[in-house]
Amino acid sequence: MNRASGLILPRRSLAMPAALVAVALAAACGSSSGSSSTASSTKVSLTGSITVSAASSLIGAFGQLGTQFHSTHPGATIAFNFGSSGTLAIQIQQGSPADVFASASPSDMTTVQQAGDIEGTPAIFARNSLEIVVKPGNPLGIHSLADLTKAKVVAICVSTAPCGATAEQALHKSGVSVPSSKVTLGQDVDATLAEVTTGDADAAIVYVTNAKTVANQGVGIPIPASQNVTTSYPIAVVKTTKDLALSRAWIAYVLSPDGQKVLRQASFLPAH
Repeated sequence: MNRASGLILPRRSLAMPAALVAVALAAACGSSSGSSSTASSTKVSLTGSITVSAASSLIGAFGQLGTQFHSTHPGATIAFNFGSSGTLAIQIQQGSPADVFASASPSDMTTVQQAGDIEGTPAIFARNSLEIVVKPGNPLGIHSLADLTKAKVVAICVSTAPCGATAEQALHKSGVSVPSSKVTLGQDVDATLAEVTTGDADAAIVYVTNAKTVANQGVGIPIPASQNVTTSYPIAVVKTTKDLALSRAWIAYVLSPDGQKVLRQASFLPAH
């Protein structure tokens, strides 16, 4: 599954609905490597349908995992509601249908958990860190967070999104201040990245996993560990789930060796 298109936000825009993507692939579509080992270790084929509300940075990895899971359980349908973790947390608290919540921030998971909407204990399944992305060829010569002062427009996620909160922490950690007049805010990490790859921003602070997807549409600039910030990704069953067995099976698959392999290939860091 590719990153959703059309997610370019106007300057300082704060509102954008989460993208709803359904994965209900026919078995004839085949499966990727790793699904065969899952099939051999899973004795029962599950059926049913669940909705997984997941951070937008998981679009690629969860799309692939959904395909692999379906190849083992052709009677099961996994629908993904991708968006900013903060937005998804609000949706769940307001009663929007969701069976599993996968957040890019422990704080958003805690918010939902404290509201009484989580079943059991969340599990950390991955971590992520930050990277700068600039225009192809890096015309402004941006090689660090300090160099962002050279940019006319810098894209950062809104502070209510984990990618925004971590970016703000990294800038503070490095002692860099970008004037608000130069900042364009994305509702989630995909929208923020798109400001560089298809928009007018000169640079963006996004997750490493998103920076790896730019191909020839941009250039990734690593941020040293001394200035970088890492966020953890928790996953849990939503208490109002209509299919507890399938919800737990999906989480188990994400945490399994096959699931972790896909996440590592997408450049996510190990959970611990």
